[in-house]
Amino acid sequence: MTGTEPNTGSTTPAGTRAPLTWAQVQAALPDQDERTEDPTAIIALFAGRTEAERRKLLPEYKEAIRALRDTPRGLRSLRYAGIACLGGPAGIAQWLSREDMTWPGRGVGDERAVYTLLAQRNPAWLPEIANRLAAKMPVEPWGNHWDVVDALVRGGGLPTPTTAGFVVRWLDKVGRGSIGEGHTLAERLREDPYFADLLPALFEADGVGARLESQDSWQQAGQSRWGAALAELADAKVIERDTVLDGCLSRLLRGERLGASRAFIRLHDAMAPTDDELAARVDSYLRLLPDAPSPVAGTAQEVLRRLDAAGRLDAERLAEASRAVLFRSEKKLVRGQLVWLGQAIKRHPEHAGTLLAGACTAFGSTAVDLQERALILIAKHVGKLPADQAALVYDEVRAQLPLLGEALRPDAAALIGESVVAEPDPLPLLAPPPVRELPPPIGSLDELVEELAVLFAGTANPWVNPRGRATDPLAVERIVSAMLREHARDREALHTALLPLTERHAHIIEQHWFIHQVQGAVGALVAAATGYGGSRTGWFRSLFGKGTEASDHDLIPGSKVDVDRLEPAQRFLLARLYEVGTRLRVPYSGPHLAEIADATGFVDPRALVAGLEQWEASEHTPWRRDVDQALLRLPADIDPDLIARAGRLTSPAGRRVAAVLAAGGPPAGVVGRRRFDRIHREFSYRDRTWAHSDGPLATVVPGDRELLPKSASVLYDLADAGAAARGAGWSENTEPDMHCWPLLLPRDRDTIAAHLAIRTQRGIDGSSRGAEILPALAESHGPLGPGMSLALAYALGARAAEDRAAAVDALVTLAARGDAWDTAALGRDIGEAVRTRGLKTTRVVASLRDAARAGAGAAVWGVLSGFLPDLLAGTKSTGLADALSVAAETAAAGGGPAGAIRGLDELAELQTRFADRGFTAV
Repeated sequence: MTGTEPNTGSTTPAGTRAPLTWAQVQAALPDQDERTEDPTAIIALFAGRTEAERRKLLPEYKEAIRALRDTPRGLRSLRYAGIACLGGPAGIAQWLSREDMTWPGRGVGDERAVYTLLAQRNPAWLPEIANRLAAKMPVEPWGNHWDVVDALVRGGGLPTPTTAGFVVRWLDKVGRGSIGEGHTLAERLREDPYFADLLPALFEADGVGARLESQDSWQQAGQSRWGAALAELADAKVIERDTVLDGCLSRLLRGERLGASRAFIRLHDAMAPTDDELAARVDSYLRLLPDAPSPVAGTAQEVLRRLDAAGRLDAERLAEASRAVLFRSEKKLVRGQLVWLGQAIKRHPEHAGTLLAGACTAFGSTAVDLQERALILIAKHVGKLPADQAALVYDEVRAQLPLLGEALRPDAAALIGESVVAEPDPLPLLAPPPVRELPPPIGSLDELVEELAVLFAGTANPWVNPRGRATDPLAVERIVSAMLREHARDREALHTALLPLTERHAHIIEQHWFIHQVQGAVGALVAAATGYGGSRTGWFRSLFGKGTEASDHDLIPGSKVDVDRLEPAQRFLLARLYEVGTRLRVPYSGPHLAEIADATGFVDPRALVAGLEQWEASEHTPWRRDVDQALLRLPADIDPDLIARAGRLTSPAGRRVAAVLAAGGPPAGVVGRRRFDRIHREFSYRDRTWAHSDGPLATVVPGDRELLPKSASVLYDLADAGAAARGAGWSENTEPDMHCWPLLLPRDRDTIAAHLAIRTQRGIDGSSRGAEILPALAESHGPLGPGMSLALAYALGARAAEDRAAAVDALVTLAARGDAWDTAALGRDIGEAVRTRGLKTTRVVASLRDAARAGAGAAVWGVLSGFLPDLLAGTKSTGLADALSVAAETAAAGGGPAGAIRGLDELAELQTRFADRGFTAV
C-alpha cells in the first residue's frame, strides 16, 4: 500500500479493526481537484463501524466544515462524510437538502452510494430520511434531489412518495426521458414502477399543470403527449378512464393559473369523453362556469351545450349555466351563451320565460354591445311567449333596467311600456393623494442590523422568478445613510455589529449572486464595512478601492458586456451604491451629500452646501456619484441666499454645485417620441419562428450638457430607444429594484418614465413587468411628456391585471394632483400602439372605464379625445362600442363635450341610417 492510499481495512495485531480516525476519512474523501468522485473508499471505510466510532469524529468533522465553507467547491467534498457521521435521520436529511449537497457528483453512482452508506449504517432510518427529503424537494429541475430519493425508495422497498416535488420531478424524468429513446410515453408509463401510485397524484400535487404545459409547448397546437398516452392506456384497460376525467375536473375546480389550467384541459379533451361520461359529471361542469379561467369556463360551456343539444340537460341547469356565464366579462363566452339561449328557447318552450329572463343578467356587462345583444334577443322572443312567461321577462327587464347604458335604457324601457329620464350619477370628486412621510433615520447599530437582515431576507433564491418582490427604496436610502454615519462615528463598532450578517447571508455578501441587484450591492457594503471576503480575496480586492472618479465598469462587478447590458437607471443606481462601498473601505468617508430629506427623494439644499463646506475644510475630495446624485435631487425652489453662499465654495465639486444651484437646478431631459422597428420579438415554439413587432417609444437627450452631472449621462442617452428595447430582456432580474428608480430623478420623472416605457411595452405580452412604479412616478415631480404618456399607454393594456391596476392608479393620481399634461397625446399614443405594437383595445378601454369611475373622468375624456379618432378611422371595430360607451358615460357625468371628438358626427349619421333599418345601437 502506498502512502497516498486510504487505509480502509487496517487491523490490529489481534485481528480487530483499527480505531477510525479523521485522517483515514480525509484520505478516503474525493479530492477537490479530481475530475471524478469515487465513493468506493469512503463506503469501505465506514462499513461495519459503530455509532460510537462515528460520533468521535464529529468534532473534527465540524472543524472541516468551518475550514471548507469558503473554498471554491464549498462543503461538497464532505457529502459522504456527513452521511456517515451525522447523528439521526433528521440531521442527515437536513445535510442532504443543503443547496451545495444537491448537485450530482462528477462520478458514477452517487445516488447509489448515498443509499449504500445509509443502508449499511441503519436501514431503519431510510423511510424517515426519504420522507424528509421528498417533503423538502423543490419542483424546479435543479440538482439530484429526486435521484437520491428514488435510490432510497427502490433500494429500501419504501412506499412511493407523493409530495409535489417528487411527483413533478418524476413527471420530468418520465416525460422527457421518453423523447428520442425509441419508446413512446405510453410504453414508458407501462414499465414505470411509480406510475400506478403517482397517477392520482398528478391531479393533486402543486406544479404538475405548469410542468405539463412546459412539456406540451413543443407539441402542435392543442396536442398533449400525456393526454395521448393516458388515453391509449385507458383504451388498453391499464388505467381507469374515470381516474383521469375525475382528476382533471377536480384539478380545474381547485383553481389554477391559466397556463396550468390549459394542460388539464388538454388532458380532459384527449380522453374524448362520451355523452354518458359528461352527463354523469354535469354538476362539476356547472361549478366551473362562474369564476374559472376563461379557457376552463369555455370548455365547460361547450360540454353543457353539447349535452343540451343531445337532450341530456334540463332547463333548470341550463338557466343556472346562463346566469353564471352572462355574469362574466369575457365577450366570447357571453356572446356564445346568448346564441345558445336563443337556440335553447325552442327546445324548452315550457321554460322559455325563465330562460329569456336570465338573458337580463347581461345588462350588468360593461360592454355595451353585449347589453345590446341581450336586449335584441329578449325583444325578438318575448312577444311570442304566453302572458305568464312574458310577465317573468318584463319583471326582470324592469329590475335590471338601471344597469343598462344611457343609449340602450330608453329602448328597454319602451319594451316594457315605460319611459325613463336619464339621470347619470356624477363622477366622484378627486382629492390629491396624501403626502408620503419619510421614516425617521436609523438610530442605532442594532436597528441597522435589523434593517439589513430584513432586506437580505427578502432576497429570493437566484433560480426563482423575482416577480412579486419589491425593493423598498426608502429602506435602502436609510441603510446607506446609517452605514456612512456609523462609519464616521465608530468604524470598529460598525465592523463588530455587522459581522454576524456575513455568516447568515454569506451568499449575498460574498457576491455569489445578486451582484446586479440592490440587495447584492448592499451586501457589498456589509463586506466593505467588515472586511469580509471569505477566501475570495481576488474578488474582494477587485470590488473596492477604485477612487472617487471611478467609472461604472470599475465600480460594478461583472464583465463589461454584463454591465453594458444593465438598464441605464439600474446601472446608475448600482454604481452609486458600490461607490458607497468604496467609501466604507477608507478611514474618512465624509458627509453624505445625497441623503434624502423627504419621501419623494429631494435633498435639503442647505445640508448639501454645508456638507461641501465640511469637505473643503477637511481637504478631502467628495465622491463624484454622491455629488452627482445630490444635484439630481435638488428641489425646484432654491433660496437666493443659499445660492450666494454656494458661490463662495472653492473646490471643483463646490464650484460645480454652485453653478447648478445658480441655474435653478439640473436641466430636465428633452423627451420625445418615435416609432421604432422590431422593438419586441417573441418566439413561438409551435411555429418554430420569431414574431417581431414595431411600436412607439420615448427618446431622451440631455437638456444642457454643461450642467448635467457626468455620471448621469447614462440616464439621458436614450436616442435609440429601439436598440435599448431589443436588449432589455437581459435585465429581467433587476425587476424588484425598479421601485428605487423614481428617487434617482425626483424632479425629472418623464426621463425615468421614458426608460420605463421599454418595459411596459413588453408587458402587453406578459414578458416583462414595470408598471408597478407608475403610481410613484405620478407622485413625483417634473414635466409630463412622451415618457409618461407612452409608459402609461402600454401599461393600460398590459396582460397582467396588476399592471393595469397600477396604471389606473397613476392616471387617477395625476388627475387628482392637477398636473399639467396632454391627455389627448396619451390617447394618440394608445392609438399608435394599437395599430403597430398590438396593444389590445379591450384592455385599455376597461382600464379607462375604471379610471373614470374612480373620479378621473375629465382626464379619461381627454384620453378618449385623442384615441377615438384613431379608433374610428381604423379598419378594426374591436373595442369601439366599449370605448364609445365609456365616452358616453364620461360626457353624461360632466367629463367633456361630445362635439370635442373628431369623427363622432359621422358616426352619429351612420347610426341614424342603421336605426332606420331596425338596429338600435352601434
